[in-house]
Amino acid sequence: MISGILGDSSLFEGVDSIVNWNYLIPQIELKKSVIEKQFPEELYDSQNRPRLNYARSYFLGYSDRDPDLEGLKEYYDEWRDFDEYIVIQKQTDNLRIEGETDKVTIAVKCSKRGNPVYWSRVWKRIKKLYDLKEQTLFDPHSSIKSSNVLFATLTYDTKRSTITEAWETEGRDFNKWIRNIRKKLGKIAYFRSLEASKRGYPHIHILMIFHDYEFKVVNIRGKYRILEKEEFEKSWHSFVDVQAIRRFREGVRYVTKYLTKARNESQTQVLTLALSWLFRKRSFAISGDMYELIQISIKHRKMIQIDLNGEEIVSNEVGCLLESSLLRN
Repeated sequence: MISGILGDSSLFEGVDSIVNWNYLIPQIELKKSVIEKQFPEELYDSQNRPRLNYARSYFLGYSDRDPDLEGLKEYYDEWRDFDEYIVIQKQTDNLRIEGETDKVTIAVKCSKRGNPVYWSRVWKRIKKLYDLKEQTLFDPHSSIKSSNVLFATLTYDTKRSTITEAWETEGRDFNKWIRNIRKKLGKIAYFRSLEASKRGYPHIHILMIFHDYEFKVVNIRGKYRILEKEEFEKSWHSFVDVQAIRRFREGVRYVTKYLTKARNESQTQVLTLALSWLFRKRSFAISGDMYELIQISIKHRKMIQIDLNGEEIVSNEVGCLLESSLLRN
């Protein structure tokens, strides 16, 4: 099990990090000796590592009250910043052909929700949305405006449920809502993301592209609204906000607001990451037809081999996993 805190964070800045393991060992051992625990002993495993299963027991162990949000953010920060690695030994085919074996041991920094590796990988996935050609969907000066692209936010009424109940049911609630919308309005491609409110309740943001329906758009107090909003409210239990999107990239910015790392992380972003981690929620989801739209799916279903950075392998290398600290945490 390989874990530790690095002193030189610039080594991994903004990239999926692969380094020589022999270089990394002295730094890890040095930092291990100075780790200070900020929480009770029961929140750490036998190797003094913060773990999600302990966090769930500690922060969700009381049915009569909501989780301590400030304490959760602090513990999440500690878990996120506790660097862990997959250690791999690789050898090259070229040297094996010559009758020799050249082995190099490397350490790959694990992606943990909110760390630099995580942000790099998320950006690789959502960058395709920003690469799409910008489209203006309607003329704001036209007397008749229509659009098939909408942005919606689904909120949770704080009087309806606890924070824990809201996060545990948001996926089921959303699936029921989107099914009902599809029954009424036809095929929908969507990209959805989660945001935590200041009080800790989930908000669901959705960018939707309707294949079979266009909405009449009106300008109300500077925002583009649709006349059919009631259809979106019928199958949701709390407040729903719906806006028509004039330019496609505006919708992309809305829905990915908390999926891109800011230079100075906002408290909302940290709380969103912490709660998504605690409740084991995906930060975002993309429907299959949206994948096709943004050309993320593999062309012609070609099977390829990729490395730990998600890049296609073009050289002949053989790898062997020696040790890993990438647990289900």
